Amino acid sequence: MSLINFGSILGFAEEIETQHQKFYTRAAASGNVDPDALAPLLKTTKKRISEVQRIRRENVTEMILETISGFSREPYLMEEADPSGMDAAQAIAHALAMTDRAIAYYQAAAKKLSGQADTARGLKMLGKKHNKDRKVLAGLS
Repeated sequence: MSLINFGSILGFAEEIETQHQKFYTRAAASGNVDPDALAPLLKTTKKRISEVQRIRRENVTEMILETISGFSREPYLMEEADPSGMDAAQAIAHALAMTDRAIAYYQAAAKKLSGQADTARGLKMLGKKHNKDRKVLAGLS
């Protein structure tokens, strides 16, 4: 499915963040990963969901101005994983893969929306926040 405009790009960003939130919540509940280690990651994920929603709200006038071409969801899709069947190392590895996917998505989305400076800047910032989470996750493995 193509990401053809501002709304679809931000909508998919919210899906990515929600998938992170679900995974961290399930991983913490599974007992296979230390819930205290995941607590800060879950907190930042909730903040990123709010940030995506804020970007969408504040730049809503941009939604109708520009059509995007050559940008698709497929390279950034990941199956939702059940961390209860994973040991800690597998859960962390999956979380790292999800984080790498999010970083790549935000970098590509920022390039596609480069004509919308505030939106592109917000997307780049979301990618940087995922980089910080990546460092935390790498420290857990």
